[in-house]
Amino acid sequence: MMTIRVAGLLAAVFFMASPVLADEAAPRLPNVQIVECRTHDAAQEKADMALAMSALDLMQAHDIDKLNVLLPDLKTALGHAPDIVSHPEHCGDSIIVYSDELSDFLTLSAMIQGHEKEFGATKVEQREALPYPLLGFVVGWIYFENKDFQSAHDAYAKGLLNDPNFDYLIMEDTLTLAALHRSPEALGQLDAYLARNPDLPDEMMANALRKRGYVLVELERWDEAEAAYKDSLKLEPDNETAQSELEYIAQTRPSKPAN
Repeated sequence: MMTIRVAGLLAAVFFMASPVLADEAAPRLPNVQIVECRTHDAAQEKADMALAMSALDLMQAHDIDKLNVLLPDLKTALGHAPDIVSHPEHCGDSIIVYSDELSDFLTLSAMIQGHEKEFGATKVEQREALPYPLLGFVVGWIYFENKDFQSAHDAYAKGLLNDPNFDYLIMEDTLTLAALHRSPEALGQLDAYLARNPDLPDEMMANALRKRGYVLVELERWDEAEAAYKDSLKLEPDNETAQSELEYIAQTRPSKPAN
């Protein structure tokens, strides 16, 4: 079963959160990314999320035919996405957090406590995560399955405009860029993601390391690819993909000249 973390941005923006963060918030105010209130079509966003979740069910069933039928509607929904990151918004005396993760709400609430004047707000409100990173993932995945790699990358890029830290967008776009013979770009994007997120859960880190190994194989950087796959197996020892890729590397890597 595929698990999608819909909201990832705030975990990166506020990763230094702690029980004493409210006392330290003032010096860090310039680094907090809060934008002015934007207009939202709540009904449209809700409908777009429902469509994305229906498509996600079809993805988990690997029902490509039905997904292709749904693709025009999914593309239309993705077209509703603003070309900006979904930062928290300053609306009146509130800061609005569009996230399904309670930790995002609690972190920002702790940050403004005692610093209401600096933030220009007295409370934090949590609303459902916006659907557009997930829609970018779904549309990109369908195009990838259809081997239309450029359209897949375009969809992933659209989703990443809303949430540059959406795990599965990064992972799948890594493979897509490699398929487009843009492996150096894929590696740079993935490495930047890993640098921003050094404490990923084991399953997610193992997945990222396998993607890194794949791109390094494409670049024929055999030793680094081998290390990436071996590191992934430390987190998921029984992963068959990593094991088979290590066998491929052993069979394919040029022999080192004898000293």
